[in-house]
Amino acid sequence: IFGSLMEETLSHDERRKGGMHYTSVKNIHRLIDPLFLDGLKAELEGAEARPVAGGSRTNALNKLHDKIADLRFLDPACGSGNFLTETYLELRRIENRILADLDKDGQLALDLGDDINPVKVSISHFHGIEINGFACAVARTALWIAEQQALDDTESTISGLPRLPFTDTAHIRQGNALRLDWNELLPGDHCDYVMGNPPFIGQSQKTDEQREDMRLVWADQYDGYLDYVTGWFRKASRYCMKSGAEFAFVSTNSICQGQPVAALFKPLIDDGWHIKFARTSFKWDAQSRIVAGVSVIVIGFTRMAHGNATLYK
Repeated sequence: IFGSLMEETLSHDERRKGGMHYTSVKNIHRLIDPLFLDGLKAELEGAEARPVAGGSRTNALNKLHDKIADLRFLDPACGSGNFLTETYLELRRIENRILADLDKDGQLALDLGDDINPVKVSISHFHGIEINGFACAVARTALWIAEQQALDDTESTISGLPRLPFTDTAHIRQGNALRLDWNELLPGDHCDYVMGNPPFIGQSQKTDEQREDMRLVWADQYDGYLDYVTGWFRKASRYCMKSGAEFAFVSTNSICQGQPVAALFKPLIDDGWHIKFARTSFKWDAQSRIVAGVSVIVIGFTRMAHGNATLYK
């Protein structure tokens, strides 16, 4: 809702210049599900299927709880925070289910005691970069609201959780993501997933400043036919230094057609990246009356060898 309202406030020229088109929940899940969420849900179901006797189920649930609490996310084109907010809510849903399972097994109070907050997934684990100052404020507000919504659900299992004052905050920084050092916001060896929906700006629509952004990112590898979005792919490929870190973006489908293909994918492959998954071209849609007249794809990258990439249609 915030994203669509934000888009409505911008003029057509502002949206076109910035490539700003906010992402619906449906399209967010086209990216985050294969990137990490499907795997986490499968782990949860596996943990829940373990036997209660002997503590196997409890141990598996606690291990998964610690895992999701340790994840760190960056959206370097975060807009009004839709990707970060939906990801936070999904992780908190998993966490709430874990807490309910532990409570059902009689382990929650035993393990945690009365003076320890069992909620470990924090909005402070979520980081974003956005060039529009108002959108940055909207992103922070959306995450605060999401935190309160998730606490409502938690209190169906555990009562008396602290709510005010707000002690955690998402790390949302205003600036040009192609010129900022992402490590200043979140060190690359601490980040697990980079994701988002960078600006939809074709190679012929870039401004002089945007062309300079691309030269700074790509250096002597810059090809003038590359869409603006490819700058985020290149920066993410150099930024993700943590073992097992992965990244995925929504992108204009032109990056998979013709001359830009080799210019984008060869440097990524040379750096050890492999396509983890891809989603075939679909028409862009959003929760507003303003719809970008483009077809987009989703591509996720990993350094882990895992056989063939998954193609979603």
